[in-house]
Amino acid sequence: MVSKGNRRNGQPICIENGTAKTLRRLALDGRDFNEEWIQKLIYENPSILPVSEIESSFSPLISIGREISTSVGYLDNLFVSPDGYLTIIETKLWRNAEARREVVGQIIDYAKELSKWSFEDLNKAVIVFNRLYNNSSEGLLDMVRKNTELDEAEEQYFIDNISKNLKRGRFLLIIVGDGIRESVEDMIEYLSQSPQIHFTLALVELQVFKLSDENNSLVIIPQVVTRTKEITRAIVRIEGSYSADVKINIETDLGTETSNKKINTLPALTITAEDYFEQLQQNTNANIVLFAKQILKDASEKGYFIAWNTGSFGVKLLDPQGSGSKISLFTVDKSGLFYLGYSRTVLSKLGIPEELSYDLARDTAEILPNIKHNLVTKYSWNKYSTLNDLQPVYLQFMERINKYVNEITMAGEKSIV
Repeated sequence: MVSKGNRRNGQPICIENGTAKTLRRLALDGRDFNEEWIQKLIYENPSILPVSEIESSFSPLISIGREISTSVGYLDNLFVSPDGYLTIIETKLWRNAEARREVVGQIIDYAKELSKWSFEDLNKAVIVFNRLYNNSSEGLLDMVRKNTELDEAEEQYFIDNISKNLKRGRFLLIIVGDGIRESVEDMIEYLSQSPQIHFTLALVELQVFKLSDENNSLVIIPQVVTRTKEITRAIVRIEGSYSADVKINIETDLGTETSNKKINTLPALTITAEDYFEQLQQNTNANIVLFAKQILKDASEKGYFIAWNTGSFGVKLLDPQGSGSKISLFTVDKSGLFYLGYSRTVLSKLGIPEELSYDLARDTAEILPNIKHNLVTKYSWNKYSTLNDLQPVYLQFMERINKYVNEITMAGEKSIV
């Protein structure tokens, strides 16, 4: 099932010298810009794309090429994250009739093609791009080093992760346009319901406004338009060898039923979550992985916010008063450690007594073996605990967490009276 984004078509207002000025949006069917302009814009300014909202492992974006040549055509934009996750971008102006017919199939073809590549193939493509456009022979690692520091061990991890992600087809696919039409969204929903093609796709709209008639300054507002119900990500999984007949197996939560019989039943996982559990399995054992999935499932059912990183997930409480602030409860990392979240600053900002977090740290320290209340910081323990130690007292620990949530809710209600 596809969940369409709740778009807010607000009109940007520029305040200049105390005077409000309405910005003029460039017409979708005009000729103010073209697809090449969009490609160049996001190549030079990758942060314009809200990738961290879509799939955190793929952020931040590092530009590694435009118009990358493949056997199925020229890939518009290609990005990599410092952890070795690749993002494929297809840019379309929705005034083009073919955009509504072919864009989804086109970007999937690129994903299928890249799944046949090795790290060396990708590196050669980056070198070719730089020779054509940048008058240099820099390879993939050279471009990444410009944006982040990598030591020898990190470079090997980067290469290994890219190789793994290429082979497994772990790509983030984003279609970027200047105005997403409803017919395109409907097409995505239709294809998602097709039994032979199940995939999740993110459409990002760039709203472009003219800042001033006297110069070429623009205001650009990016927003994610289309997401699925469970996986708000653009993920394509491709299984198979490098042979020409490799088949795409694109998985989402479509048609998945939740069973209460298994403690590890979860909504379809994102790439970030899948990689986290793979690392947890390597560092601990199958029992701890099941337990971590149980924690994730229980937290989700309670309505807590799950904040994913490549090496951990954090369980947070959305401010019950609706401010949008997130109050950290606890974090579980890939090595099997877990610890209380730092929430004192957020509580203070919301007018909620910091002492609530002190009491939580004290009480939970008494529940867990070999853990003591940190009397200096007061809101933490003297060291991290482990999932092994948490498992026997899990219900008791969660009861105290739930009590903490109720205390925050009540204190928040009093602060606004």
